[in-house]
Amino acid sequence: MLERQKHRLRATLQSDYTDPEIFTAEQTELFDKGWITIGRSGCVPNPGDYMTARLGLRPIAVVRQKDGSLKAFANFCLHRYARLLDGTGNASSIVCPYHSWTYSTAGQLVGVPDGQGFCNVETKSLYLEELACEEYLGFIFVARDKSLASVSERLSPLAALVEPYGLDGWQDRHVVHEEEWDGNWKFVIENFIESYHTTYAHKGSIGPTNPTRLAEQGPTGHEFFSIHSNSYRPKDLPPMHNPRLTAEDRNKFHVIGLYPNGLAAIDANFMWWMSLEPKAANKTNARWGLSFAPETMAGEADPKAFIAEVTKIIEIATEEDKDMVERAQDGANFASAEPGYLHDWLEVYVHEFQAYVTEAVSGARAA
Repeated sequence: MLERQKHRLRATLQSDYTDPEIFTAEQTELFDKGWITIGRSGCVPNPGDYMTARLGLRPIAVVRQKDGSLKAFANFCLHRYARLLDGTGNASSIVCPYHSWTYSTAGQLVGVPDGQGFCNVETKSLYLEELACEEYLGFIFVARDKSLASVSERLSPLAALVEPYGLDGWQDRHVVHEEEWDGNWKFVIENFIESYHTTYAHKGSIGPTNPTRLAEQGPTGHEFFSIHSNSYRPKDLPPMHNPRLTAEDRNKFHVIGLYPNGLAAIDANFMWWMSLEPKAANKTNARWGLSFAPETMAGEADPKAFIAEVTKIIEIATEEDKDMVERAQDGANFASAEPGYLHDWLEVYVHEFQAYVTEAVSGARAA
């Protein structure tokens, strides 16, 4: 009985992280058909601010509108498909660098050089392909499918769990938009949502303050997210500035997976987040950043020094995670037919995430 229980959870096969066909199926069944996390609202705070991202491999852009709302578009010109925007910035209009077709920030085509040559095209009635876009808990979500249930409906159980933190109002102070990891996107997710590795892989950052032995299991069985706590040692408890949080909340460093591609780790004062863009079976762009509670920024004697201290620690932790993901990817290149093992509760969320992905991809392949 003990032996059977010890080996109850098995990992997916190494080929799940290396097979190009599986990677393609994931793009179709997950990134084309669901809500995808692309970053934080603070990445585009003002009217005209834009950022580019990808839904899987598909280039997109989000633009803050004059009324404060967000719109998301396919990032290509209607003329000859050239990519319109790069990186981040602010613009009063969107001008294609190829032939200067010009669009409003709402996506309407408003200018065509030598327009008389397009006499059979009602150019003023053309708009960039718009995508579904929502902001929730301070994150930006985009989807190709406009008929999906809202993000707020999908993540309402998570919102109830983190409500005292007030994540909508957190200040996004540090963002890295382009950081290529030599690993499959699923390895990045799975690494983040388990605390088994913390003591051993994070010796230079959060391992001593948030050791594996203090990890606490959270609820299981949620369809679109996971959450548990990688708690602080008593002598390393962070300062408390948010009056809505309890003494028990001070101890928590919540670790959250936003399926399929979003991640967050939240304590009383800051959040370390990621949104992943798969580039190939063995390549991932990790957009990540740090957000801070407004109460902390108001309560700290030197908020800039606090931000710098946290940033230094998390930059080290990110490099440590990157190294482990790349090691896992290299090991998976052996292509063994024997699946690995998962810890019954420290890696239960890895098991749930793998089941989520496998169900989506297996259904597509069976069809």
